[in-house]
Amino acid sequence: MKQEDTKAGQKEPMSKDDELKDLMIKSIQWSEAVYNQNKKIQNHLRWISIAGFLRLFIILIPIILGIIYLPPLFASVWDQYQSILGVGANIPVDGDAMKSLIEQFGTGASNIDIQEVLGKFSPQ
Repeated sequence: MKQEDTKAGQKEPMSKDDELKDLMIKSIQWSEAVYNQNKKIQNHLRWISIAGFLRLFIILIPIILGIIYLPPLFASVWDQYQSILGVGANIPVDGDAMKSLIEQFGTGASNIDIQEVLGKFSPQ
């Protein structure tokens, strides 16, 4: 058992009731400290979760908007690009120049592949 100091310097034994009372008070204090710490941790985790959802929305919203709004924009840009190159406008393409480009950049292309490509660009 624990003993308390008296004025005379002698130690008197604590009664079991006093000892239990002290243990209960300490236990309640520790429980309050743990409860407060858990509240802080829970609040911190809540903000981490909210921030995670915000990051997800910051990434997904531009992707979704891009899927919705960019195809018409790219279609108009692609039409302008095709008109500049003359592709699809029945403008004759020089076969020899195209053949030399394909041979230069596509070293693994066979004559059959070159003829197929030239056939796509030649007017019909």
